[in-house]
Amino acid sequence: MGLMAGYGLQLWPILQDMSQLKDLYGARANTFVANAGVLQTFGVNDFETARWLSQMIGRETTGYQTESHKPGDAPSTSYNVTARDLMTPDEIMQIPPHVQLLRVQGKPVIIARKLRYFADREFDGRYPSPDPQPANLKSEP
Repeated sequence: MGLMAGYGLQLWPILQDMSQLKDLYGARANTFVANAGVLQTFGVNDFETARWLSQMIGRETTGYQTESHKPGDAPSTSYNVTARDLMTPDEIMQIPPHVQLLRVQGKPVIIARKLRYFADREFDGRYPSPDPQPANLKSEP
């Protein structure tokens, strides 16, 4: 995949989870992800994949303050900074079926609606309609 990227080609591999990719390619599995222009994920049911996605999506820094008061002393305020995952593995695994995550190279992750071409009027007639009855089951006239 890395060689293809050098020629301006990109693949669109379809995987069930990251362990499938690692089982097939071992240490080279990261090359697939590193050379992907777009990473499209939905329906994540595997915790390890969700954890990997959570780490890949990143963290945000947030600040908060705490106040304490001891009897006899003046109140004190502390200002703190901490990091939080933008999406936790649990949040990723709870994404509804009509939503997907898109990571376009060099851009923040996008939470997008999945396009279901078969249910969208705009695409009506642009794909073959499924035959309601297979040919071998049709009755003779």
